[in-house]
Amino acid sequence: GLERSGWKLVFDATPSAFIASYEKREKVVQLSYSLGLEAGADSGVISEVVWDGPAFRAGLSRGQQIVAVNWRTYSDDVLRDAVRATTAGSAPIELLIKSYDEYRTVRIDYHDGARYPHLERIADRPDRLGALLRPRTGVQ
Repeated sequence: GLERSGWKLVFDATPSAFIASYEKREKVVQLSYSLGLEAGADSGVISEVVWDGPAFRAGLSRGQQIVAVNWRTYSDDVLRDAVRATTAGSAPIELLIKSYDEYRTVRIDYHDGARYPHLERIADRPDRLGALLRPRTGVQ
């Protein structure tokens, strides 16, 4: 697997440069590795739902709109703050969802905070991935 390449996959609360750039370019909130969804940063419209993730299990799907998060008007910052706060309590995240002309409350039982993937070097293993990605010299 990946660890034979000298690297391992780790998760932390800080988005990678790639994810931060993607969020800015696409104007989305990328929470695939925590809530299991991606939503418009301004609109709250759900653009992706991860199969069998917390949002999927709560019944959310693409095209639905997040109107409020924990009874606060939706914004990307309000949603991010709610995800970060999940490590401090046991209450689910409550979303007010608009689907066509109907509204409903959805509770997502999630408590692991923000999670973003990163590759981390394993110090005592050869860096095979780096060798593969190294530019070749003299190749035409």
